[in-house]
Amino acid sequence: MSTTPKKQKLDEKAEPGASWSQKEEHVLPKNRLGIVLFALMCTSFLAALDQMVVAIALPTIVADIGGGNSYSWVGSAYMLAAGAFGPLYGKLSNMFGRKPILYSSIIIFLLGSTLCGAAQSMNWLIICRAVQGVGNGGIAQLVIITISDIVPLQDRGRYSGAVGATYGFASMVGPLLGGALTEHASWRWCFFINLPTGGLAAVLLFIFLNLNPHQKRPLRDQVAELDFIGLFSLVTGVVCLLAGFNFSQTNWSSIRTVVLLVLGVVLLIIGGINEVFTTRSAILPARLFKTRTTGIILITVFLHAFVFFTATYYLPLYYQVLGASATGAGVRTIPFQLGSSIVSVVSGIALSKSGKYRVIMWTSYVVMTLGMGLMSTLDYTSSDAEKEIFPLIATLGIGCLFQIPLVALHAAMPLNDMATASSGYFFLRTVGGAVGIAIGQTIISTVLPKKLASIANISSLALGDSAAALNDSVSKIHLIPDVTLRNAVLHAWSRSIATIWITCTPLCGVALILTLFLRAYSLNRKTVQSGDAKTADDAEKCTETLSDKDEGDGTEVTRANTIAAA
Repeated sequence: MSTTPKKQKLDEKAEPGASWSQKEEHVLPKNRLGIVLFALMCTSFLAALDQMVVAIALPTIVADIGGGNSYSWVGSAYMLAAGAFGPLYGKLSNMFGRKPILYSSIIIFLLGSTLCGAAQSMNWLIICRAVQGVGNGGIAQLVIITISDIVPLQDRGRYSGAVGATYGFASMVGPLLGGALTEHASWRWCFFINLPTGGLAAVLLFIFLNLNPHQKRPLRDQVAELDFIGLFSLVTGVVCLLAGFNFSQTNWSSIRTVVLLVLGVVLLIIGGINEVFTTRSAILPARLFKTRTTGIILITVFLHAFVFFTATYYLPLYYQVLGASATGAGVRTIPFQLGSSIVSVVSGIALSKSGKYRVIMWTSYVVMTLGMGLMSTLDYTSSDAEKEIFPLIATLGIGCLFQIPLVALHAAMPLNDMATASSGYFFLRTVGGAVGIAIGQTIISTVLPKKLASIANISSLALGDSAAALNDSVSKIHLIPDVTLRNAVLHAWSRSIATIWITCTPLCGVALILTLFLRAYSLNRKTVQSGDAKTADDAEKCTETLSDKDEGDGTEVTRANTIAAA
């Protein structure tokens, strides 16, 4: 939706409040929601399945094409690209419409999948995983933005919960499928399997998805609004920071590592200052952090993603260290994935019925903190029940937080800020996951060599202490003939992975404390079908002066009264 410069400046100063939320009117295009939701779920399934399949196949991929030293980059490059381009996709969808950008995202993702399946080296695979990530950024953004366009806020928890369940279902099926394809076909089919799923999703959306007409504006004006300085500073800063964490696996004090980490921090600070003062459409607008509730939600989204993606990547590794095959590790992660899928649906339904997102988030973080704390005690000697139940407890909290915070964020923002809010949400979610995976590998590469070095006669195994050597050694642990020595190596590996859970536990606690300060917003908004409401052009002309007083200062602001445009 376009605004005049004066209105736009006032909007930047405005903070969300209950007064405008009761007067806004959401124009809903007519859709066959059942079919459209299924198509959107297929699209989400496409991206989610890929992440889970690849996590299981990674040890086999490393054994085939080498590059164990870059183990974490396979996941980090994917999510970093998704985070970097995700905010741009949201802006592009406002410029050109949702459908063209959604279709382009699917095509880019499928192209990256094809190239990954043909990879002949680790560098090739990492580059193509970044291409996949670019497509994934658009898919994640556009699915949620589309749901926001066609579903009223008070029902969004139910539909968002269904999308969250898709991720949970993919998380459950992915490890099994990844293990089966890796062992009985080829790890390359872990990427080629995306092609039929993506084709089905694209066809369904092309046929059944109906959105409000896109409001076109001169391309020059829209490009002029893009915050290129913020985009460059934030993306480059995150890339440098993540690269520094990965290179720290070999030497924290090396010039390369120190320079990258310092440069990353400096660029992020510059990007943050730019976001506060820029007059353009910021990548992460300052108003999202100046308002207490939205700021808290975005920070906790980063922490949740850090913990969730770290667990997704390193829990299967824990099971494989204990002797499970790729398929076996997938089977053992079923409780973790199935639990998140079920609670995502249940929490979404509960939110639609009660509208109390704060209670759900508080409960979820309590359970999540407890579960990660229990996982911190896991060793190779832990009972089978502990190895399954402790991750299950953690995932009951994790699953509730897939979509509920996004609905809460939408409730705290006006309709014309939905795309911006979603962009910030997904940017921090993907970056949080990328940083979590990188730090997880850094922890293993730092802690494990020290634990192995303390074992008597460990030099006879010639395991090495580089990240590549350590990752390549996972499948060889159970070939160690000396039982005492083998158990010592198992203990070293198990407790090194447990250090990751120890790191995640206080992060969950911090997120819990932050959510205690969330403010409650109503999920009830006025809605009309597109045929019964004013057109978007008429809505642009219909503005009113509202006195908003929210979380502190009162601000006089003129707002457009209607519309989430497609």
